[in-house]
Amino acid sequence: MPKRVKFGHHYYYIVLPDDLKDNRFRGKNVVLEGVIEDKPIIEFLPMELPSYRTIFRINGLKIEFSGTPYIGIGDQVKVYGRFVGDGIIARAIETEKALYISEE
Repeated sequence: MPKRVKFGHHYYYIVLPDDLKDNRFRGKNVVLEGVIEDKPIIEFLPMELPSYRTIFRINGLKIEFSGTPYIGIGDQVKVYGRFVGDGIIARAIETEKALYISEE
């Protein structure tokens, strides 16, 4: 198994995109580093408690984050979250200049 790092109250496996192809990390906390491939999409979700969701791709993997981080195409980011099979539900996004954390 890959190395783990502690972030907040949880441990995250340090993975590469190839490590996620066989789904052995499905449901586990992972940290993935890479470059944002496309323009992030920011969706406004007008439900009882209005919120935002940001969606982007790293190495073909869909990343979803609850919030509006200041990121763009070509940015180098580190994503902490849960691998769900076709992507990662991010709990935190780390850039060179900021750390964005969503509530659990």
